[in-house]
Amino acid sequence: MDGQGTVATLLANYLFATADFALVGAAVAAPVPQWGLFATVPLHEQERALAWQRHIIEVETGLPAADNGRAPRPEYDPRARTLAQREQAKAEELTALGFADVARTTVQRMRLSYRAQGLWGLVDHRTTRTSSRTGRNDERVVAAVLEAMQRQHGRSQGTVGGLRQLTAQVLEETHGPGTVKMPAQATFYRLAKALSDPTNGPAP
Repeated sequence: MDGQGTVATLLANYLFATADFALVGAAVAAPVPQWGLFATVPLHEQERALAWQRHIIEVETGLPAADNGRAPRPEYDPRARTLAQREQAKAEELTALGFADVARTTVQRMRLSYRAQGLWGLVDHRTTRTSSRTGRNDERVVAAVLEAMQRQHGRSQGTVGGLRQLTAQVLEETHGPGTVKMPAQATFYRLAKALSDPTNGPAP
């Protein structure tokens, strides 16, 4: 139905193929959380990222994650405000709450990071503790290794070869087939050893 109350019928295939088609107020599917890597972040930074997540979801959908079913606050209603207006409203709200240096572009950057990387995208990476141990390895691979280790926990006779296979499976589930390249076998073994024993030096 348009603004004049006229009802139009469209083929679903045509509608979904339109580049700018979107369900107003619909929840945005978040990326698969990288819980293994997120768990290495200091607790205060985890809390900060989770707080940002709630704010970002409100900007995108009109409602914080825990408040589904309630009416959006007027300044975040997707039916009445553009995305840029909602970002600006959130920047002003966060500034009033005591967040430092929050401009509309800050909210936009955090929103796009969340879309691309989930909670990991909301983390201040200066606080992460794995960087010195993982060297130049792709953070997505590091996250997958940690997730694979978590899945293997408690299993008897786990092998590094099995961990490598499970890591490849996690990468495929999270990012899609062939998106993230697995490191060479020797590099993977050094990375797995560095992550399993914090006393090891940095992985190459």
